[in-house]
Amino acid sequence: MIEQIKEFDTNLFLWLNSIHSPAMDSFFFAITNRFVWIPVYLILLFLLIKKKKNKTWSILLFIVILIICSDQLSVLIKENVMRYRPCHNLNIQGVVHTVNNKCGGKYGFVSSHATNTMALFAFLVLSVFKKERIVIALLAIYVLLVSYSRVYLGVHYPFDILGGWITGLAVALVLYYFVYNKLFNQP
Repeated sequence: MIEQIKEFDTNLFLWLNSIHSPAMDSFFFAITNRFVWIPVYLILLFLLIKKKKNKTWSILLFIVILIICSDQLSVLIKENVMRYRPCHNLNIQGVVHTVNNKCGGKYGFVSSHATNTMALFAFLVLSVFKKERIVIALLAIYVLLVSYSRVYLGVHYPFDILGGWITGLAVALVLYYFVYNKLFNQP
């Protein structure tokens, strides 16, 4: 069963990764860079200040803690699962499309990019933007673009992304319900 799942994941990866062009290479290489998203983060900060006013600093501090936790958990999972990234997998390495010869570390399950973006998305929706459909949609697009860029660039399988989403969601839910609510949502 596990081998069939891996085979499906590899085949899906190879299909998705085979769809590429020079323009898409540039686009997805930029998308995966966290500094490209600074304007989005600034807009989110503006909306956060506007909506939460005096709670802004506590939410920002909590976001820093959230990202540290989600990132470190994803690294811990990678180091224990030890699944090679597609670009390091000797069985398919020759057909994997990468951009600018970037491959990343040896292991890829779970994607830290997917984990961190999902953790941020889930926390912001739960704590700040529950009813703002446009903000939720834009945050979802952010998660999808960053996550897909990792498959496009040849550094993660689709299930690395799915595992990252599950991990990020779990971190956000645990920290929101068991820490954030206890500290900051007291009457």
